[in-house]
Order: sequence, then structure tokens, then C-alpha cells
Amino acid sequence: MLPILVKLHIASSAMAAMTGAAAPGPVVEQMVDATLVAAHYASPIDVHLYGENEHQEAHIAVWRDGTTDDATKLEVKKLFRCVKTHYQKLLAKPTLAMLAAVGESFDKTIEYVSAIRVQRGEPPMSPHRDARAVDFRMRGVSLVTIRDYLWKNFSHVGVGWYPGEQFIHIDSRPDENDCAWTFYNGTEHYHPYWAEAARAPAKPTKPDRNARKAGS
Repeated sequence: MLPILVKLHIASSAMAAMTGAAAPGPVVEQMVDATLVAAHYASPIDVHLYGENEHQEAHIAVWRDGTTDDATKLEVKKLFRCVKTHYQKLLAKPTLAMLAAVGESFDKTIEYVSAIRVQRGEPPMSPHRDARAVDFRMRGVSLVTIRDYLWKNFSHVGVGWYPGEQFIHIDSRPDENDCAWTFYNGTEHYHPYWAEAARAPAKPTKPDRNARKAGS
């Protein structure tokens, strides 16, 4: 079975050949633009990953709803396995969808610190134990930017900000309410100020009086 990224390269080459053979003109250009836009949203996202504990690096292809092909599922299981026990389980689709969205939006490597954890001492209800959580950072993108993006654009999630440890925690929780927290001094502090600010409606811009006078 061909890896999905190889399949995409072949398909892109074929489309380029077809486009080059088409007759020039505005109508053809519009059709090509529409085709490219549709292909962009229909095709999976190339997500660049780096595991800080075992120094694993990989590119995986994930659709925007978190689905992927069978070959990639096997790779995802290995990449995000429990570091202590090497137990493998596929990450939940909504969690993969969030990683894909972050990878596409910021176009940076996702450097993950922790994903699946099933070792002794991990709480029974931990989303890490249930393959729904990832702790990560992105070099060149502030934790605050990542934090606010995830909290603003996703629901049925847990988003934790760990400024001292320098990572963001995300988890999917389809049957629970959203939960945000900041971790400092060894404690989770829930309902932080930033969560309310990130989801606050945008304030309407005030009209420019000088511009209005100039146009009158």
C-alpha cells in the first residue's frame, strides 16, 4: 500500500499535467482555481511531528475531521505510544483533528512531550490514558497563541496552559463540557481569565471621524 503522501504527490502531478494541456483563457483559469480550492479542502493535511522523548520525527497525513488511512494509523500508534510501557492505541479522531488544524494554521513542527500514558500512577480518568490527549509546543509560535487558537476554534475540548513546563495540553471530551485551566505552582487553576477573553465576541470598530468628514 502506498503511503498517502506519495499518493497525493502522484495525484498533484497528474492534475498539473491536465492543467498544462488545457486551452488558455479566463474560463479555464477559473475552473482550475475552483478545482485547486476544492482539492485543498478535500485532501489531508501534512502534519510534521517530533517526539521529544524518543526523538521520533515523521510526516503524517490527516484529514480535517481527524481521519487517516490504515497505514498512517499504524504509524500514529507508534509515534504517540506510552513512553514508559510502549502501549499503543490510536489517538482519538477529534484530537488528531486539532493537531492537524494547528499544523496547518501555523505551518510548524508539532513537538510533542507526551501523548498516551498508561503507566502506574496515571489517574484512571486521565484523557492521556484514553488516548485523547497530547502535550506539545511549536518552536517559533508562542504558547499563548496556540492556546487561544485552540480554545476559540474548538468545542468539547480541554485546553491547559503550562507556562512553566512550556507546553499546551489538549484533549477531546465529546461527552463533557469544555474545560480550560492554567497550571502553576503545581496546581490547575480553572476558569482562567484568558479563556473568557479568547472567546469574547470581537468588538465593533468605531468609524473614523476624520475619514467621514473627508468624504462628506
